[in-house]
Amino acid sequence: MKLTNRHIRRLPEMPAKITGRFNFLRCISALLLALSLSHCAQLSTEDSSQVADTPPVTKQQQPEKNQAEQAATAEQAAVTASSAAPVLAKPVLQPEQQAQFQQAAELMRSEDYQQALTLLEPLAQRLQDAAGIHYNLAMCYWQLQQTALAQQQLTALLERQPDYIEAANLLAIMARQAGNFNQARRYWLDALAQNNDFASGHKNLGFLYELYLAQPEQARYHYQQYQQLTADPMAEAWLSLLEQQE
Repeated sequence: MKLTNRHIRRLPEMPAKITGRFNFLRCISALLLALSLSHCAQLSTEDSSQVADTPPVTKQQQPEKNQAEQAATAEQAAVTASSAAPVLAKPVLQPEQQAQFQQAAELMRSEDYQQALTLLEPLAQRLQDAAGIHYNLAMCYWQLQQTALAQQQLTALLERQPDYIEAANLLAIMARQAGNFNQARRYWLDALAQNNDFASGHKNLGFLYELYLAQPEQARYHYQQYQQLTADPMAEAWLSLLEQQE
């Protein structure tokens, strides 16, 4: 999965605590980015024999950050990287539909979301129960800044398939970007209620609690859950950063 480079800007007159955390993150940002590139996205297991290729995560997926959040730019790259994987729809597509689906995935990988829409929209109309198609369609709308259409697709998808945790995850990221932090928390908690082993949900909630809701104890719990599920070495760094803030 390719990630667009993020730029960490030096902020004037930052408090000593934030400055120390910021400088530490600058040192580990290169490592985090490398780990993010190799991080496997959460894919649907509806059809374990076939999954679509993963399109890149682009700048559209990064929220604007205030002073405290800019120190976590590298961390946020890992958050969104886990959410943007298109999955194969269920039921299994006919050969021509599968070819159309794969072509759309190729277009998404090359960031030609507008052209991908021309393939996914007619598929979505014909295949209302094809979750992967509707998820990919929502991603295209989102990348084209048509957030309302993306939310409509994902909400309808969750109504049909409440256990489609990838849709809840993407809705949560949209809510976080819009500053609706409590709504984002509800989406991630709903996803974890469906599957408490959803590692990306724990990681994203950890970031939300630490960086946006100022609830370090809750952040620590979800970082620990994520660490147990993935053994990601960066979880130890995030837990250490929490300790430095106390």
